[in-house]
Amino acid sequence: MIQKIRNSLLLQFICIVFAILVVLTVTLYASYLYVRQTTQNYTETLADSLLRQSDNALSLYKESLRYNAESLCQFMILDDTDIISKDSLQARLSSYFSQIALKNREIVSAVVYDQNMNILVSLGKRVELSKNQTYPRKEEDLNAYTYYDDGKYYYGYYYPIYSGSINNSEHRGMCVFILEPWKINGTLHNIINDYMAAMLLSDSNKLNLSFHTFGNIPANLTMEDLKHDKDYVYREGNWQNGVRMTVAVSISGNTSGSSTIRKMIVLASVLTSFFLAVMIFFSYFQMARPIHAIDRFIDNSIEYPDKRLNLNRTDEIGTVAASLDHMLDENQRMIEELKAGKIRLYETELAQQKMEILAYRNQINPHFLYNTLSCMRDMALINDQNDIAEMAMSLSDIFRYAVKASNIVTVQDEVSYIAKYALIIEYRFMGKIKITTDVDNDVLDKPIIRFFLQPLVENSVFHGLERKMGPGFVCVRITSSGERLNITIEDDGCGMDEETLVGLKDQIINPRENGGIGLSNIVQRLHLFYNDDYTFDIDSVIDKGTVIRLSLPDHMRET
Repeated sequence: MIQKIRNSLLLQFICIVFAILVVLTVTLYASYLYVRQTTQNYTETLADSLLRQSDNALSLYKESLRYNAESLCQFMILDDTDIISKDSLQARLSSYFSQIALKNREIVSAVVYDQNMNILVSLGKRVELSKNQTYPRKEEDLNAYTYYDDGKYYYGYYYPIYSGSINNSEHRGMCVFILEPWKINGTLHNIINDYMAAMLLSDSNKLNLSFHTFGNIPANLTMEDLKHDKDYVYREGNWQNGVRMTVAVSISGNTSGSSTIRKMIVLASVLTSFFLAVMIFFSYFQMARPIHAIDRFIDNSIEYPDKRLNLNRTDEIGTVAASLDHMLDENQRMIEELKAGKIRLYETELAQQKMEILAYRNQINPHFLYNTLSCMRDMALINDQNDIAEMAMSLSDIFRYAVKASNIVTVQDEVSYIAKYALIIEYRFMGKIKITTDVDNDVLDKPIIRFFLQPLVENSVFHGLERKMGPGFVCVRITSSGERLNITIEDDGCGMDEETLVGLKDQIINPRENGGIGLSNIVQRLHLFYNDDYTFDIDSVIDKGTVIRLSLPDHMRET
């Protein structure tokens, strides 16, 4: 799969797009979670803040009621030594109450009780507490109750009255303010008026005293409905003897900005996915598919050389296709010209090679004949023995081998020729010089140039061993390695100095045309039959000998 992706630009582009989509999706989802969590945290903080503000507002209102109750009852000490008649107390408190009621219009009445819950003074609207509320309080209290005469509910603020010193005080009675709910409701309304929220006040009897909704909360929903709605944060608390305050704040309604952000995130995701899909389709139809068509055309161009793309496009791909068509036209024209030129060149080279081979052959035969006849003359003058007959027979075989028509022989033929040449050398030098061959059996049938090894062996004999005082040897080794022949010609002659060795190596690299039948002749023949697919190297050490190493292909085309 990975290799398939590496071989396709379209698949690589799709992988990049997919990676972009994954990163974008993860980023957008993380942003969505962050916005949602931030919105949730903000709404929870808002709900807690609204509940706290409402609690503080009611506490402040309770402080105001305490102040008014203290003002009303500050002079009144209910004890046995200071007995005041009800009428006198009624008249005395009436003026204070009028001032309090003028400033606090929600206070509809005030009732003063003694310690036995007998009414001493009743001011304002005549309201009687229900039986479950008629008991003395020793601490201030704010509670709600229903006044059944008009079906409305009121709040009651209970303020205990004590006499004596702080350390030795005695409970003497209680002052009660009867309050209409609009002041408390209005205070709470002002707190949450700017938010999409709902607030409920209820008493310990689960009586809903005040339920307010703000914003676009449907009118048919109750606080119980909002409590189980996931879009609302629900908070409740206790305040003063079972009067409970409950708040439900809408998450989406109070974080309109975050809702817009979420919509923008979704829109961005959809648009990005759409445009990436458009890019994939565009890349396939406008780029990948034309490139595949060009690739198939190139694969079939050898089988159908006259076929052309002919794409009617003016963009970069069209330019490439037009250039390819033009290149194929020029290439076909050049191929036709090269074919004609190669035919003419091959015919010329063939004729030239045949002429060169004939010239090399004409050079070799007289030269070898001269050396052999000289050897036979010397042997006849010195020994006058029948060995001359054997030398003459070897010479006859050598000349028979030399006049063969073929320019290429087998390794076995060339080695047999070296053996006959070695016999003549042994007679000439009276056994002082030995020529041996070491050839692998699997190379005997391999082709080789005729008269290729003899000049190299002859150079070893006359340039390396003839001047040596003692005996010497020349060893010819032929082995195979893969599809190549490895030839080594080694002697233990006089060797050569560095200058002479450098000159010979230069002659191998740059053979001279007038080099006769020596090293230049051999190099030219190698190049003629093997072109540059051969190696020729010479190493030599003074007084130790010379080693010639060649590497040739084990096959050739006969010229």
